[in-house]
Amino acid sequence: MKKIMRLLTILIGCIAIISGCKGESNVLSDDEIKKFNTEFFNGGTDNRNNMMLSSEYDRPENIDLFQLFYNGIGGVEDQVSEEEEALLAELNSEAPYLDIVKVTTDEMNDFLEEKLGIQLDETKKIGLENFYYLEPYDSFYLVVGDTNFDWCTVTSGIWKSDKELTLDYTKEYEGGQWRVVLEKTDNGYLFVSNEHVSIENEKTE
Repeated sequence: MKKIMRLLTILIGCIAIISGCKGESNVLSDDEIKKFNTEFFNGGTDNRNNMMLSSEYDRPENIDLFQLFYNGIGGVEDQVSEEEEALLAELNSEAPYLDIVKVTTDEMNDFLEEKLGIQLDETKKIGLENFYYLEPYDSFYLVVGDTNFDWCTVTSGIWKSDKELTLDYTKEYEGGQWRVVLEKTDNGYLFVSNEHVSIENEKTE
């Protein structure tokens, strides 16, 4: 009987240790958080992952395309012909004096597929009305003189499941706490949502 009790005690202890280790493994380590801050996010103002944090959305299709593509995506935005410039100048008198951001429909689709797993037609097209669209070039344009890029600092992260990773972070130029949800894929991560976290929500979790 004593041997059985001793074995049960050992077994319970092992289960507790395994459960504890499993729980800890769900939380990102300091080194993992550092990698998200230096490799996945930030690094340079052309980081596409930071662009995914430029607007608030509860699901991929609700992302603000105006904020997302405000800085372009490093594609053909510098390849604006004189004819395109002339057409844009008719729509916006500041076009000859400011920067012209150009994103083709194909580039938008490729970017959205890579980062959100959807196509342009699958989004709610929020913010798309702020672009100039030139049909002959099947491209969207912005005439801008600034940037909406923002640095971020991931403060914590936890795996909610084998594929769902939640990261809490702050922004350099925009206050408050933010939370982005990522879905692990064979090729990296898809962005699921990005939302401002209120104090009230934190208390109820």
